[in-house]
Amino acid sequence: MVLNIIDSINGVADNFKEWIINNSSNPLLWIGLFFLGILVFVVAYRALNKQG
Repeated sequence: MVLNIIDSINGVADNFKEWIINNSSNPLLWIGLFFLGILVFVVAYRALNKQG
C-alpha cells in the first residue's frame, strides 16, 4: 500500500515535470510561479511571526 502511494506521487511529479518542460518558453508560467513563491513565503513568514 505504501509503495503504491509512493509510485502515485512519483507519477504525478513526473507528469508535472514534463508539463513544466513542455511549457518552459511561456513567460506567464514563470511569472505565475514567481508570484506563487512570493505568496508562499509571505504566508509562511506571517504564520511564523504570529504573536499570539
